[in-house]
Order: sequence, then structure tokens, then C-alpha cells
Amino acid sequence: MGASEQIRVSPGVKAALEETKEPGESYNDVLKRLIEERTERRRKAIREGAGLWKETNATDVAHEVRESMKDEIGPDQ
Repeated sequence: MGASEQIRVSPGVKAALEETKEPGESYNDVLKRLIEERTERRRKAIREGAGLWKETNATDVAHEVRESMKDEIGPDQ
């Protein structure tokens, strides 16, 4: 095992970690697992959202809004 560092957590956070720990898991293990689970949920959400606006005019609308904003603000300096 490599070098270790201590981090301070509130008693409530420690209690939540304790409840979340699986048998034989260290606090490091449980934190690593929770981070990996969160990362996977985010990746899944991104995959599910990819192409969400496919076959819509969302891109055209975004471009129109951008051009309108540029017209209101004026040319770049």
C-alpha cells in the first residue's frame, strides 16, 4: 500500500460511511466504490442523453439565439 493521508469528516459523514461499508471494506474502499459508482452513473446519463435532440431543430434554434444575441450586443471588439 502506498502513502496515506488523513482527512477529517464530520461524525454524521463517518456514520454514513460506516452504514455504507460492505463487510471487509476499508473507508478507502467504500469511498473508491462510491466514486466509481457515481462516475458510472454520470457516464450512463451522458450515453443516454447523446443524440437526445437528434432530428430536432435545437441546433438551428441555438444558432439563431446566438446570432440574435450578437446583434443585440454588437460586433466583437
